[in-house]
Amino acid sequence: MTQKNSEVSVVKRGNMLPAVQAKQRESFLSPSTDVHETPEAYVLMLDIPGVSREAINVILENAVLSVRARVQPYHSEEAVLHFNELKQVTYHRIFNLGDGIDRDSVNATYENGVLAIKLFKNKKAKPREIPIK
Repeated sequence: MTQKNSEVSVVKRGNMLPAVQAKQRESFLSPSTDVHETPEAYVLMLDIPGVSREAINVILENAVLSVRARVQPYHSEEAVLHFNELKQVTYHRIFNLGDGIDRDSVNATYENGVLAIKLFKNKKAKPREIPIK
């Protein structure tokens, strides 16, 4: 399923379902995402719990925004593990951006397991009233 508006297209592969099972029991998940629009920007809200801020990579290259985050194991190497349901997981999501995004003004914040990415609109892309002379 693909959701699309004029400036951000989101490819949805099923919320929080493993997309790929790799060797060494690592899963890749597509994080649940909300996209909303304000008059000055598009805001992406990605649900990526259990990830430290340092383990999140947000890369904007050309018109593609890529988000990757890795959940590290919680136990130490010297601990004896008796029961293990917490897996190493990598979240990954890609967004295609339109020309109406100011790529130099993109910013991101991470709080309480939610990554918020703000994609500001180009001044040229904002609707404006044209005066009649």
